[in-house]
Amino acid sequence: MTKRPFGATSYWWMAARSRNASRRFAVMGIVGGLVFIAALMAFVLVPRQATRAAVNVTARLEERPDSTRIVALRDRAAAGISAADSGLATARRTIAPPAAAAADTFSPQAVAQRQALSVQLATLNRLIDRAENAPLPSSYRALATAPEVLSEPGVQPLLDSLSDIEKERDAFGPVGGVDPVYVALTSRATAIGRSIQAIAEAKRTSVRSQLALLRPPPAAVSIQANVDTTRYLADRLASQRVYTGAIQSLAQIRATDARIDRESSRARDLANVGAPPLAMLAAALVLALSLGFAASFIYELRRPTIADPREAEQVTGVRVLSVIEPKAVMAERSRRQADVSGLPLIDVVSESYRRLYLHLAATEANVPIVTVVGDDAAIVATVASNIAAAAAYEARSTLLVDVDSVTSTIANVFRIRPHPGLSDIISERADWPEAITQAVIGRDRMLDVLPSGTTRNPTPSPEVVERIRGDFARMERRYDLIVIAAPTAYILHGKASIIPGPDVVLCARVAHTRIVQLRSTVERLRMLDLRIHGLVLWDDDAPVIEAQDESEPPGRNNIRDRDLVAAR
Repeated sequence: MTKRPFGATSYWWMAARSRNASRRFAVMGIVGGLVFIAALMAFVLVPRQATRAAVNVTARLEERPDSTRIVALRDRAAAGISAADSGLATARRTIAPPAAAAADTFSPQAVAQRQALSVQLATLNRLIDRAENAPLPSSYRALATAPEVLSEPGVQPLLDSLSDIEKERDAFGPVGGVDPVYVALTSRATAIGRSIQAIAEAKRTSVRSQLALLRPPPAAVSIQANVDTTRYLADRLASQRVYTGAIQSLAQIRATDARIDRESSRARDLANVGAPPLAMLAAALVLALSLGFAASFIYELRRPTIADPREAEQVTGVRVLSVIEPKAVMAERSRRQADVSGLPLIDVVSESYRRLYLHLAATEANVPIVTVVGDDAAIVATVASNIAAAAAYEARSTLLVDVDSVTSTIANVFRIRPHPGLSDIISERADWPEAITQAVIGRDRMLDVLPSGTTRNPTPSPEVVERIRGDFARMERRYDLIVIAAPTAYILHGKASIIPGPDVVLCARVAHTRIVQLRSTVERLRMLDLRIHGLVLWDDDAPVIEAQDESEPPGRNNIRDRDLVAAR
């Protein structure tokens, strides 16, 4: 078996679970119906409750306060503050007139000296700023060569040293940046430049001190007559209090209006809750379908079931022999009375059952006895009956045996008497010729059927088991094929069961048989040394087997079928 990648395996697994979930109509119907009813009730009740709530909210709304008087009071207070401020400004101009500009009383020599110092200070500021922003030898050289700095003691030696260092650095060329000597010369040049900058800053400080001494004297202030401003201050204070109170009142009114607006908007939203009836039905239907499928999907994830033949083969390691799908309606087979009044669960033209029979007939030197097992009695009976019917249709002498005396499904499938049967043979109340009855297959094929009987016998003793198995061994010489329909629980009894052969065909139902249960059944069958020929997957609705009417005479349907054959 080819191993799939992890992503492909996960996708395949989820797709299989989705398919099975979509087939759980009972779960989806129950959950979807409840959700649909609840959604409709919610869609009807919620708008009504919202309407009542909107009415209650509207009834509780208070009237909006009138702010016209407060606004007028605020405007008057603001005008009073402006008038008081104007009066105070006029009074202050009267008390302290603007000071006249000081006259420049310096001599021409002092004025010229002040101008020269201003020019020196501007030059020093520019050169020092340049040296700070771009600490390069060219900036330091420009600062040192300035007349204001060059005249200072010690500047000329520093300038000469800086020139010598630059000459030595130029000898290294453009690739000297990584040389240690080049780096040391650069550091030395920077240190000399800092010394020149320090001398220039000291010079600038000296120029500033000299320039500070050359200032004109302050202008004289003339004092005017005193003016009383108490009245203006009192008016302004009163107007300010009124203005502050008006602002606070307006803030409270705005807060009240905002709260009323919020409640009105909420009332409108509540009143607008609702939808057309068709929209509510569509929404409830979509919600019901979604939640119904979700519930079915979750149930499938928690209890995964078989989805397809590939999954069944993968989890059990057993080949799938046939998949029983819904029977196709054939128009040409509905014209004969025998086909119309025939057994509804017997399909002699089904390719699925025919392939299954041919597989058993072609296995090694033929399988004389095969046991069809499964957990669903109706499916087991239908599959076993159709295998036997396919063998009989091929003109093979076939015996169909039912060991389940609890349900007697084989008798109900063929509409024959359920007793006497196998349980009567086990309890020695009947013999084989008396218990075996014949059923008509198609138009003229006969099938021997051994029903289960209605007597529920206790677990047979080993002697009884050996006797029944001996009887089956004698039946093998008479029949070409013996098909036994048995529930899984019966065949798992092992040596206590009367099953004479080890050949088994296991039945499972798609989307209903749990994976864990199917795997466990296969393992237990193998532990009993049973040979599993393969799986039969039932991919259709469960077969409906009607119970026989106890008042109908035994064998009535067989007699009627034989009369129909004779009439034709």
